[in-house]
Amino acid sequence: MRETAFERGNRLAAADQQEQAIAAFSECLRHNAQDWQALFNRGTAQMRLKHYPLALEDYLAAAALKPTSTNIKCNLAVLLKELGELTLAENLLLEVLQAEPEHVDAWSNLGVVLQYALRYDDAVICHQNALQLAGASAGRLNNLGNALTCALRLDEAVSAYRQGMALAGADAFLAFNLSVALLLQGRYREAWPLYEQRWDSIIQPRYRDRAWQGQDLGQQSLLIWAEQGLGDTLQMVRFLPELQRRHPSARLMLACQNACLRLFAQLPNIELLPLEDAPPAHDWQLPLMSLPLRLGIEPDNLSGQPYLHADLQLAHTYAARLPPCSVNRPRIGIVWETGSWGVGIVDHSRQNKSVPLEQFLPLLDSIDADFISLQLGEQAPELQGRVHQLPISDFADTAAIISQLDLVISVDTSVVHLAGALGKPVWVLMRAESAPFFMAQGDTSPWYASMRIWRQATPGDWPPLIARVAKTLRQWPRD
Repeated sequence: MRETAFERGNRLAAADQQEQAIAAFSECLRHNAQDWQALFNRGTAQMRLKHYPLALEDYLAAAALKPTSTNIKCNLAVLLKELGELTLAENLLLEVLQAEPEHVDAWSNLGVVLQYALRYDDAVICHQNALQLAGASAGRLNNLGNALTCALRLDEAVSAYRQGMALAGADAFLAFNLSVALLLQGRYREAWPLYEQRWDSIIQPRYRDRAWQGQDLGQQSLLIWAEQGLGDTLQMVRFLPELQRRHPSARLMLACQNACLRLFAQLPNIELLPLEDAPPAHDWQLPLMSLPLRLGIEPDNLSGQPYLHADLQLAHTYAARLPPCSVNRPRIGIVWETGSWGVGIVDHSRQNKSVPLEQFLPLLDSIDADFISLQLGEQAPELQGRVHQLPISDFADTAAIISQLDLVISVDTSVVHLAGALGKPVWVLMRAESAPFFMAQGDTSPWYASMRIWRQATPGDWPPLIARVAKTLRQWPRD
């Protein structure tokens, strides 16, 4: 029997050949524009390709033709979540659950939506409902573990991930997410091997061949390459001297972001390469954030001491451009935003790490000080005449400015790692969910002796934290 276009579309979609599936469903619709199932399936294929406007068009058309379909509403809610429309997504899923209280996918999707909405305990309940209705699965346990991790209910999160791994075996997403929960608990020895599963879950590696496993290098060459954010690169270069000590005859090359090249020129006997350039021939390669695994790093053997310094001539140049140094009027560097973000859910986490400027401003009124913006980009109108801003081209410039400051106050971004690496007092404004290398609690960091961590009490609620920081700042440095 000849395969219909609809059947062909379903088969191609199942084989993850989404473009071909879209063509097949479009063929169906040319014959019958009222085929709501073809519209729905084409929308799903479009969503998998991240063609969100086209997916939205198809889902809305399908919903108009079949308004009672809970599956259409459920998928449309997932799409709305991707577009950042969390309230609309939540309301749609609640509508599905009112009609079908045992709709498992609706419970799971609602849990994910509520997690993005920072309602973590509510998200946990949704995922528990899905598990109760449909039983344990790797995906449902992974969702539960993620919500528990965000809520910092870490023992429960670890248990959920381990249950999922017992069911699914070598599931890279479960293993990587488990590593994050373990890092938050400071259980580094257990976490580092699992953290390697990032390559099969959330990141595509630049190189896979000739991965170094920690064996003696002798006179061989090792290419170490930056893999994630700028803060991660600044944090992990601390281990290069230890790597040199253990392999004194090896040729060590570091491929890193351009913003780091001038600053890292101070690292002795390390060949620096732009990350985007093709590297020279090498015997082995290692992603930078795998160094802690290869070196056996744990909180107890971490040094929080400074390991970078500012260029003296550059620091002198910036010092002349800053307000005069005064005992009674400290110079304080500030960062309230992690950078610009796009539309939708993609940059949701980064956005939640930032303090809205209007909520950050009370800090400027809490102390008689010269505030220096370490934030890149144009200065906001609200800060005109209140905050000094100097041109910054890379981290060598930022380090030179920081070296002339008394304190840095910043959200969780690369600047806090740079300030800590320089040994400069730095206060981190940390969201309630924390971050893997900042532990789940406590106001100090094993990574940086000069760091103080200020933690949100409630997810997304910055004003009480800012008020606490402002109160302490009024007494600083007398406290």
